[in-house]
Amino acid sequence: MNTVDELVESLTPEMVSDLKRAIELGKFPDGRVVSEEQKELMIEATILYDALKLPEEDRTGFIHRKKQASGILDTVPDIIPSKDIEND
Repeated sequence: MNTVDELVESLTPEMVSDLKRAIELGKFPDGRVVSEEQKELMIEATILYDALKLPEEDRTGFIHRKKQASGILDTVPDIIPSKDIEND
């Protein structure tokens, strides 16, 4: 394999699931610790895989936004509301 695209094309859904699990836990199934460099590469590979192989709504990080009748996306409320400075 000469390119990242070729590597991503060779991944199976099971392999991607294992990569995502290793990213979450910070270790491989055999117990070896995932280095920061490995973690970055695995994140890149899983994002590329999702973009190439999955519909948008199934991708990691997808946020469903409803469209208004005008076709404009509804605004997404802040997950963490900011403090109103004027009312302090």
